[in-house]
This record gives sequence, structure tokens and C-alpha cells, in this order.
Amino acid sequence: MDIAAHVLYGVTVCSRAGLAGGRGGTRGIRMWREPTVWWAAFFGLLPDMASMWIPFIVHAISGAPGNFFHYFDGHWLVVYRLFHSLVMSLGVAAIVWVWRRPFFAATLAWPLHVVMDSVSHSTGKFQTLLFYPFSEWGINGIAWWRHPNFVLSYWLALTAIWLALFLWRRMKSA
Repeated sequence: MDIAAHVLYGVTVCSRAGLAGGRGGTRGIRMWREPTVWWAAFFGLLPDMASMWIPFIVHAISGAPGNFFHYFDGHWLVVYRLFHSLVMSLGVAAIVWVWRRPFFAATLAWPLHVVMDSVSHSTGKFQTLLFYPFSEWGINGIAWWRHPNFVLSYWLALTAIWLALFLWRRMKSA
């Protein structure tokens, strides 16, 4: 999935402004002032940020020809696989559960990113290896960048989730 979708799905599912806030949501606090919104955005972005941004910037500054993703390899690919592993993401979430429990739900944006990538990446260099480094098993998902209808569907689903959440929070308690 694209980076913006990862961030917004993380906020939608794992922050108090989204589904993790339940019916009460942020309880009167403006969405952008709610810390879990920013933490969920951070953890939703973390796997791609940690593994791709430095090599992407180096590639862009160097003026190297060709597609960045074609040349992405070596130790950065290992970093990519570690940050796209359920083992690592759930391990960090467990540490946050013990250390800073109020932010635990926000950390789940990272494993959410991993699971979403596992179904939206096909086999090849960028396949999500769910249990890396213990296993190189992964799902042969849909290559999202080759299927505009898939991209449209996950953006429409995100819109539907926010609409449903809005309506649910506005309904009177019975």
C-alpha cells in the first residue's frame, strides 16, 4: 500500500480519534491534539520510513539513473524485512504494553502496516515475510501498484470506515 494509506489506516484503526477510541472517541479533544493520533501515524509510517527513506534520499541526491526500487538491495533490504516483520512489530508493541500502556493501541499501527503489506505485495523482493528473521514465508498478495482498482478499493474502504465511525458516534445511546 502507499505510505499515505498506511498512515491514515493506522490513525483510523489505532488511535483514540479512530476505532481504538470506541464510541467516545477523543472525548472533546481536537483530533490533532490527541497524542495517539500522532503515535499511530508514526507507527503506521515506521516500517517504510526506517527502511527506505535514507536510501531513497541518497539515490535522489546522487542523481543515479533508473528506478530507486530496482536498485534497493543489500543490507537495506534486510532492514526492510526486519521492519516488515510481525515478530519485530509485535515485540515492540509488547514492550510498549508494559512500559506505556496508554499508547499500546497506537503501536498496533505497525503490525497493521505489516499485515496490510502482506496482502498488498506479491512475491519478489518486496514480499512481506511475516515471521522474518525466523522464516522467509510470506503471502503472495496483490501487487497494489499494478492494480488501480485495488488502490481505489482501499481508499473507498477507508472513507467508509470514517463515515461509519462518524455515524456510530452520533447515534443516541439506547
